[in-house]
Amino acid sequence: MLFSSLALGSSRRLFLPISTYCRISSGLADFKGGISFSHMALAQLNCSSFSSDDDDDQQSSIAACDSTSYHTNDADRCTPDADTFRIVEILNSLRKDPNLAFSFFCQLKEAGFQHNLSTYSALVTNLCNWGLQRKLDQLFLDLVTAKEQQITCPPLRISELLDTLAEEVEVEVGQSLVRAYDALIKSYARVNMFEEAIDLLFYIERRGFAPHISACNFLINCLIEHGKVDMAMAVYKQFKRIGVGPNGYTYAIVIKTLCKKGSLEEALDVFLEMREAGLTHSAIAYRAYIEGLCINKRSSLGYQLLQEFQGAKRHVDKYAYAVVIRGFCNEMKIDEAETVFLDLEKQGFVLNAHVYGEMIHGYCKGGYLLKALAVLKDMTSNGVKATSLIISSVLHCLCKMGMHSEVVDQFKEYKDLGIYLDEVCYNIVMDALCKLGRVEQAVELLKEMKSKRMVLDILHYTTLINGFCLQGNVDGALNLAEEMKEKGGLTLDVAYFTMMISNYCRIDCLSKAYDIFHHMKREGIEPDVTCYNVLIHMNCKAKKLHDAFALLDEMIAKGVEPDIFTYTSLLSGTFDRGDLKRARRGFDAIIEKGITPDVTLYTMMINCYCRVNCFREAYDLFHDMQRRGIQPDVICYTILIDRNCLMDNLGEAIALFDEMTERGVKPDIVTYRALLFGLYNEGDVDRASILIHEMSSKGILPDRPISPLHLGILKAKRQSL
Repeated sequence: MLFSSLALGSSRRLFLPISTYCRISSGLADFKGGISFSHMALAQLNCSSFSSDDDDDQQSSIAACDSTSYHTNDADRCTPDADTFRIVEILNSLRKDPNLAFSFFCQLKEAGFQHNLSTYSALVTNLCNWGLQRKLDQLFLDLVTAKEQQITCPPLRISELLDTLAEEVEVEVGQSLVRAYDALIKSYARVNMFEEAIDLLFYIERRGFAPHISACNFLINCLIEHGKVDMAMAVYKQFKRIGVGPNGYTYAIVIKTLCKKGSLEEALDVFLEMREAGLTHSAIAYRAYIEGLCINKRSSLGYQLLQEFQGAKRHVDKYAYAVVIRGFCNEMKIDEAETVFLDLEKQGFVLNAHVYGEMIHGYCKGGYLLKALAVLKDMTSNGVKATSLIISSVLHCLCKMGMHSEVVDQFKEYKDLGIYLDEVCYNIVMDALCKLGRVEQAVELLKEMKSKRMVLDILHYTTLINGFCLQGNVDGALNLAEEMKEKGGLTLDVAYFTMMISNYCRIDCLSKAYDIFHHMKREGIEPDVTCYNVLIHMNCKAKKLHDAFALLDEMIAKGVEPDIFTYTSLLSGTFDRGDLKRARRGFDAIIEKGITPDVTLYTMMINCYCRVNCFREAYDLFHDMQRRGIQPDVICYTILIDRNCLMDNLGEAIALFDEMTERGVKPDIVTYRALLFGLYNEGDVDRASILIHEMSSKGILPDRPISPLHLGILKAKRQSL
């Protein structure tokens, strides 16, 4: 929709009782601090006759105001144009007092008067001349919002207001209209009317004006925030084309956006363009480019740029260093992050919680718990208060390392120190308590959170429900789920019940998993393919193929389409029973349904054929998967290598080994072991020695089954010498 289709008022005006005008006028007079304006306003307004249902009130108001009025002819007093004329006259008389004019305009609007082209034009011109940008922003935002909410009817187009303004203003003050254009651009952007904002740019250009860079930046930023990156870049180029010079903030926005897209070359072009424009001092733009490099795993280059900026005696803030530290930590280059951190300290920067937090988070991410705790201690000793974000990093690291008791102890210690612990910290310690089997204490923490009016989300309930599931307490899990639904206002959906079913399957409680499954259906929540897959997989694992296929029939009957994971579980269960014919029928049925088997399914079938020495069928499948573009993995190759070695087909086994390495598939310890046994059985000592040396060079240590073989090969080699 073009901006010209927007409306601001009505050609038909609502006529107000004269008492309203008297009240507004006298109020403005008091506000202004003098009686002259009151007399003028009343003299111009109180002589017009207005339609009103309250005739008695109207007559009394007229009588009260007659003493200050001057007379006009009756026809003039009864026309809407006379009404508008008098308001415009008052607004024009307030050219030296724009704040009072704005207040008068707003009070009339609140009283029900519908302003039109003339009144808006008078006020906007006044505000533009005085440079009252905030009031212009408010005025145009009200117009745009009113149109968006469809509360202005019948319409009068904003384009008409712009045309009127452009035609009526004097040439020497024409540039002041740019303030109105800026206000309208920002108003469109605020309500996501981006196409209208862009149309306005072309309109402004046709009028021979250019918007201010602040309005341009505002529009670009709004576009980016709403994911319209390509449109933002087009607007940026349009601004430059019409002669709007970007500033440091503009370059920062554009560079950051391009880096987030991964367009580092384009970001570099903009960065160099900024330098050529002489904006080498823009710390915000430098920081944006440095951050972009770090986001794209180019932290070393980002640090070089930071050092260059620092060397040029430019102001570098701590945030830029924090960005580089975070970048190195995300790349798991903890030593480099530590170097930047120490460099920051050497330069005399007073470190804040943000910088400390990035280093602590990096140490925790890398598992360097002692270093993280040392930095935390140093931070608090320097008088910097630990944040809940920092504490959550430490607690999460402890939890990840399996130190659940320590999580609980540290949480209590931080709590006693008066450090604010947020919902994330509480969730981590609740999880630790559940894993320690202390679910009741975790429940008490949940109650504590409620008493503190902390915001509970699905994660807190999920943590506790998982704890109940680990204890096999179905009732406790379901009761908490109901509480989550009723008090927490959170939705219990199929994904949530699937999670509970999966938890019970994980601890081999199939009967309890079925309890949840049936409860879910009673609640009117239909299982999806993921939910069925969890139960089918568990039944196959428990060798309950009949129940697994019953679930398959149920899901098909309910219109739930089985996927590759469904069939993989069923075929796996069939393989385990040794029913090769049924497995092959199922495999062929999958292909007939248009589902392409994945590498796991092919490998399972190949393994099944190899176990019964059906090499031709196994190789047919091996070649078929490659024709379909499915790359065999290390497990698939190892199965064939192992089988060939057992069948004394060493040449074929070596050929497969060479093929997998050429294709970039790395052999693992099982692959090497299978081939070494084949070489040992053939007495190929030299090749076995080469293979062992290759394993050592790759850091693959022989496991116990290989170690005796390794000694035997070396012994045989010594004897042959």
